Amino acid sequence: MSRILRDVALLVLFVAAVRAPFFHHPLQGDDIYYLKGAGHARIDPLHPHQAQYVFQGRLVSMLGHPHPPLNAFFLGLLPDSLPVQRVWYGALMLACVLACYALARCYTKRPLAAALLFASTPVLWVSSNTFDSDVLFLACLLTGTALFAHGRPWLGAVPLFLAGLAAYQAVVFIPILWLLGRGRIAALAPAGAVAAYQVFERLSAGQWPLAMTAQYFSEYGLQKMSNKLASAAALTAHLGWLTGPVAEWHLSWPLLAGLPAAWLDPHPLFWASFALGVLILWRAEGWLGWWVRIYFAASAILFFAGAARYLLPLAPPLAVLAAERLGKRRLAAAVFTQAALAFALAYAAMQHWQAYKDIAAKVEPGSRTYVAGEWSLRYYLEKRGARPVMAGERIGPDSVIVRSELGFPVHYSTGGGRAETIASYEIRPALPLQLMGLHARSAWMTCAFGLRPFDWSRQPLDRVAVTRVVAAPLERSDLPMNAPDADLYILSGVHGLEDGRFRWMARRAEFVLKPKPGALVLTLFLPDASPARQLTVTAGGAEVLRARLQPGMQTLRTAPLPQASGRMEILLEADNSFRPAGDARELSLILESLRIE
Repeated sequence: MSRILRDVALLVLFVAAVRAPFFHHPLQGDDIYYLKGAGHARIDPLHPHQAQYVFQGRLVSMLGHPHPPLNAFFLGLLPDSLPVQRVWYGALMLACVLACYALARCYTKRPLAAALLFASTPVLWVSSNTFDSDVLFLACLLTGTALFAHGRPWLGAVPLFLAGLAAYQAVVFIPILWLLGRGRIAALAPAGAVAAYQVFERLSAGQWPLAMTAQYFSEYGLQKMSNKLASAAALTAHLGWLTGPVAEWHLSWPLLAGLPAAWLDPHPLFWASFALGVLILWRAEGWLGWWVRIYFAASAILFFAGAARYLLPLAPPLAVLAAERLGKRRLAAAVFTQAALAFALAYAAMQHWQAYKDIAAKVEPGSRTYVAGEWSLRYYLEKRGARPVMAGERIGPDSVIVRSELGFPVHYSTGGGRAETIASYEIRPALPLQLMGLHARSAWMTCAFGLRPFDWSRQPLDRVAVTRVVAAPLERSDLPMNAPDADLYILSGVHGLEDGRFRWMARRAEFVLKPKPGALVLTLFLPDASPARQLTVTAGGAEVLRARLQPGMQTLRTAPLPQASGRMEILLEADNSFRPAGDARELSLILESLRIE
């Protein structure tokens, strides 16, 4: 018992030392969305995921969030104080480490070394600085699994049930726990939690959360096979860094076995990591090895973004396996190198998110300030009174727009005005390690940026521009969609330029042109996939055309336009629109030009 108390005390001290430098870590990543859920939980504790928020320019319901509501509920229980919240999420990291220690006592004579190696996992350090559900999920999952391993499955069913309320992937542990040959009924607890949540929200909100999640996945094209394959490749590369190359270098196969993966990314940081991941899957032993293989296979099937945090549940079994097979010096070296890398990556991430907070503090707040971007830049600007830009929104003169190149900015219009830059900022890290960035090909957060586990670059992480929309004189009566100043004449309802010459229109679009005598001539294309069959044109408040559309390229000419002075406002309205699979935009027809002649 004295040894266990000593080990626990050392682990507590280690985690406290790990957390101390990041006590005032700014918000990052998806924190903004979980805080929306937490705010709603304080109002309606039973339905934290009935919150609504703007995501990439659209108002969405958190019922469609890819995680159940336990994390938002937990965050809602805490005071609205960042230091207090940091302490509690640091306590979750400690809970994970202690659960790993308890599990390791069943499978190795070096449980302290295994727990320290797990506590040095880089993705655990970085994830513990966020309000993502991953660390809460892992704390519940590991606690339940450790109780199963110690022969107390019915007691372990309680934290496993909570794990099912934190992440849908908890159900993957049902076959893993069944392989232990004990408590198979108790192992169904995660599935019971998922089912209970679905039924509860169906009865109270009239929606099946998983059905809404599937709908959002379809609209944003997240479950495309190309995304799945890229995600699987990125996850394989991440696998090699959970316990690190030092711990896994005993594998006898040469890393050159990963060279075939170089056609995806020739950088050795990817293909060597990919090779190490494959070798780990091949050589993992015993029940812990099946834990690794089953969960990894499920992750490759279920996930689409290839983020490093998805594999957090694999770090404990790999740490236990490493502790059992490595010598003391090799194990100590693995812990030291992993902790050094973890600190460097977490520090680099903190600098990235701190830069957004600093930039937001420099922007003069106001009711006409908008933010085109996500993550903490948007959070800190919203705290100062800014509003998120809605997709296709018209932002008029005297407005200020803060736009991030990296943070998924949505398309908007400054129709009737011109955007003039009043400030611009580059975010450059002090360390060349990058988890994400404009030039970083890292899959740390999503494989949309690349496939490497992290990247090494001195290039800027992001560029943030602050612009002011000012009124500008109208000079065009002829508006090709590829005109360099087209945004000045597009008021709303038109998407970005494609193929250098055309733009998709939503069901309704507004324009402004310099008036002159004549009729409006439109050149457009109606795809076969579009259900639109009629177009109504209004100019200066008067209807000037109601035309029947046929699929294909066509030119329409309106009746003579009414007289106007200064500006001619034009409204195009189709009778129908659609959203293609994998595209969240509302589409009706394709515009090539408008002109008065």
